[in-house]
Amino acid sequence: MEQELVITNSHGLHARPAAVLVEKIKELDADVRIQVGAKTANAASIMSLLALGAGPGDEARIISEGPDAGAAMETVVAILTADS
Repeated sequence: MEQELVITNSHGLHARPAAVLVEKIKELDADVRIQVGAKTANAASIMSLLALGAGPGDEARIISEGPDAGAAMETVVAILTADS
């Protein structure tokens, strides 16, 4: 499953939301990748996520596969579009 969105989290994907995202993704049985521009990150790796340098207003493509793909997608979308 794939979804494109604009990151509306006012801080982008900085350390705190990246850490929360990694923690939640590791609880699910899904392979999740986030693509911003030419860079792609494994959503289960904080270093990979931080290397994206994703900020507010950036367009992201989320790719989620596996038994928990739907729940993983919802988690990523919620974090990338959170108000804080």
